[in-house]
Amino acid sequence: MQDPYVIMTRGFKNRGEHGRISGYEFNIRIPYYRGTLLSLVHYLGLSVDGQAVSRDHLRVRVAGREFTLEQMEQADDVRWAYGAPATLLVEQPGGLKPGIHEIEVGVTIRKSYLPSTDPERIYDFFDLWKDGVYKTFIEPPTVVRRRMTLVQ
Repeated sequence: MQDPYVIMTRGFKNRGEHGRISGYEFNIRIPYYRGTLLSLVHYLGLSVDGQAVSRDHLRVRVAGREFTLEQMEQADDVRWAYGAPATLLVEQPGGLKPGIHEIEVGVTIRKSYLPSTDPERIYDFFDLWKDGVYKTFIEPPTVVRRRMTLVQ
């Protein structure tokens, strides 16, 4: 739905301190029209130039706070608002070489609006309810690709 707007064109740069490049960063938006709590981001994946980036090398900055992907799972007090950028911070000594890079981001959001029980089977679609208990429905990730130019 929001696919063309997920990977933002501004903010793609190498990062580091004291002249030493330790990685790179760029901004993304949530591919879900409602925004969500950070803890409801079920999956976040990245590949650059066809190479998957390890979860251990990713951090996310949302609402002025930084999180590892594991910390995001517990961040039920932080909201990633619709349209608000999150910065993906990637640890990679030396960063990326200047030039064109193929960026691929995958994001899956767990939907928060289904009730935890449904004994009357009012919401029984996709066969999600087993014995009156909700079985989590998780969609495949929204995968977005964009060619971006690193000029730094």
